[in-house]
Amino acid sequence: MRKRMMTLSLLICVSFALSACGKASKQEIIESEYYQKLQDQNEKLTQDLKKSRAREDSLDKKIKEIHEYTGDQKLASYKKEVEGSTISKTDFVRIQKGKQFKSFAVTNEPVCSYVKNIVKNAYRIIGLTVTDLRENYSGSIYSYALIDEDNTTYEFKVYGNSYIVFDSIPENVYCFDNASVIGDGLIDAENEKIYASSIDRMKDAALIVTDQTLKFNDTAIKTANLLEKATKLKGKHDASKWTEYRFYTQGMVTTLSLSDSKELCITDKSGSQDFYTVSDKTFSKIKKLLK
Repeated sequence: MRKRMMTLSLLICVSFALSACGKASKQEIIESEYYQKLQDQNEKLTQDLKKSRAREDSLDKKIKEIHEYTGDQKLASYKKEVEGSTISKTDFVRIQKGKQFKSFAVTNEPVCSYVKNIVKNAYRIIGLTVTDLRENYSGSIYSYALIDEDNTTYEFKVYGNSYIVFDSIPENVYCFDNASVIGDGLIDAENEKIYASSIDRMKDAALIVTDQTLKFNDTAIKTANLLEKATKLKGKHDASKWTEYRFYTQGMVTTLSLSDSKELCITDKSGSQDFYTVSDKTFSKIKKLLK
């Protein structure tokens, strides 16, 4: 029995010894030839991946440069076409959360000329991408479409106040100061602002439009300030033949009509009319501003 116990103890000791010998240490693994080969292969793959990424970046850069160059060529061609064309109509759309709504179309010559001028004088912005614009101006986008006498359409989107992306040149970002002003004036706002009076609304007008002229907010403010000095008249008059100036405030129209006898008529968005009179000096100032 004692002999059997000694034999069993010896077998257990040999078994532990063999197990210890069969398990390589961390240092032995690191120094092994197989590990070194794996490490070399990993290093080579890492270097190949870096070179591949560098080639892809270089190719992407070249493609971007080609797109930018061809885009500029397209715009140069656009400018020549627009320069010699007669714009018969301009369509405007406000885009909210990727959906188009609140459209507006005009044939007014001064408005069409202003949008035509945007195309003729837009210049490219470096370092700003279309993705940047979509992320930063998602709630403030207008779509403008110039349509000439041959039904050729020149379309572009306005982001914020001044940034432009042409539909046929989607890779490039261009700029024209105050490009959004037409949309600001003509297209209805998402939420209509309430004003205390028609004159207050006129102060906020982005545009003052006639068949011959186009004025902007600075003129609207100065004119409205002068109108605050007017004296309200009783009764109604026929203002159908008076000279009209349409003040556009986020799609709402307030019309100012001037007679030859220093009488004024303000027609609000509902068609209600109020009549006023002003001094000779004030009347002259108003006519000079709106001329």
